[in-house]
Amino acid sequence: MEYFKLAGYYEETNENGQYWTDGEKVYCSGYEIKGADINSFVQFPGYWAMDKKYCYSSDRKIKDADRETFKVLNYTYAKDRENVWTMVGKIKKADAETFEVCDNGKYSLGKQKRGEKIHELFSPYGYGKDKNNVYYYDAQGKPSIVKNALSRSFLSLNDGYFGSDESSIFCGKNKLNKANPKTWVKYAQGYFYSKDKYVYYYNRVIKEADINTFEVIIFDDKKMNIPLCQLAKDKDNHYCNDLIITKEEFNEKFKSQEEHLEMMCKIINQGYTYDSLRKTVYKGK
Repeated sequence: MEYFKLAGYYEETNENGQYWTDGEKVYCSGYEIKGADINSFVQFPGYWAMDKKYCYSSDRKIKDADRETFKVLNYTYAKDRENVWTMVGKIKKADAETFEVCDNGKYSLGKQKRGEKIHELFSPYGYGKDKNNVYYYDAQGKPSIVKNALSRSFLSLNDGYFGSDESSIFCGKNKLNKANPKTWVKYAQGYFYSKDKYVYYYNRVIKEADINTFEVIIFDDKKMNIPLCQLAKDKDNHYCNDLIITKEEFNEKFKSQEEHLEMMCKIINQGYTYDSLRKTVYKGK
């Protein structure tokens, strides 16, 4: 993976500028990395780095890492000849020799304005696998083994959440019960609704949903921030995420979402107009 020299100052929104120096010491964000060698120090996208002696995750030395074989795989995972790591430490059961990443390892947190510039912020999310298991990390706690996932055929959708093997669909570490990879579809990129014989939100079945009339409300926020909540409706009900709400609550949340996106348009100053935020409805086709 491509690497970069130390920055001359800290840039919160630059994934290649988390490590920097004031000419005397090395820092990760605002934390000093004691003992780091300025002259040999290099950084990788996200929070991985190394110098002539050590490998680093964030501001911490990676214990037991073999510098000679250490390799950053993506935003989330790194390995050497014996071990595999995420930012929170070693994956104890992972087989380093056969371990590979399934996606780019990062999830967009939306665009924000910093000074006069617009930046997209990311968090480490994603799947990896070895000959024995599939693993998932979502920046919360330790990476998880995805139970019942078949490593030999597992693929990530590269959206931070969904993946599949030859017989099952997964959202994070959880299986979507009874979903068939041959017929399952997501409703839209960036939204957590999907369908097969049932309508799902994340991995949860919305039991009350009528699959034939279920519609997801899509806002044109692909270049802005994550929706405040996800809205949908069918012939019988209105939904916020996987909860049934009243029509009045639905209309209020819809209005709040439009106002939120209009505000974000003004903040990021991308040339959007209020009219560009009008809703569209997507039926998972």
